[in-house]
Amino acid sequence: MNHPELTVDLTAEELVRLRFTALKEQNFLFLYASYHPRSPFLELFPHADIYLEFAVQNLAPMRLCASEVGASRATAEGVELICMLRFELDGKLQTMYELALLEPIESGWRYHSAQKLSAEDYQGEFAALEFIHFDHQSPKVRF
Repeated sequence: MNHPELTVDLTAEELVRLRFTALKEQNFLFLYASYHPRSPFLELFPHADIYLEFAVQNLAPMRLCASEVGASRATAEGVELICMLRFELDGKLQTMYELALLEPIESGWRYHSAQKLSAEDYQGEFAALEFIHFDHQSPKVRF
């Protein structure tokens, strides 16, 4: 599945920002194409049509209100980025934080997985969210 936006010269941060735009625009095919081939997510959704059915039911009702990308750090696998999504779902405003892992493939950076924190897990300002908040989270769940 080729998308002209997924170029080899995109930085990891640019890919995350494109994913946020795709989520806002409900471009679910782009989101699917931006996953790393070894992403645990693709084990759940091995074919785009299965994912699209899920996305229409579960993501289409979501209205993205804000997104931010914060600090990044290099890892043995690739790059981790601290991100924030604020969205409305079923009339409720929700905030989700993630430590996104992006890994390179021959054609550029791809989204592998993320460790999530809810607004209950972290109640501070996004600017103060640091890697240590994710590193000390127990249990660590990446998907």
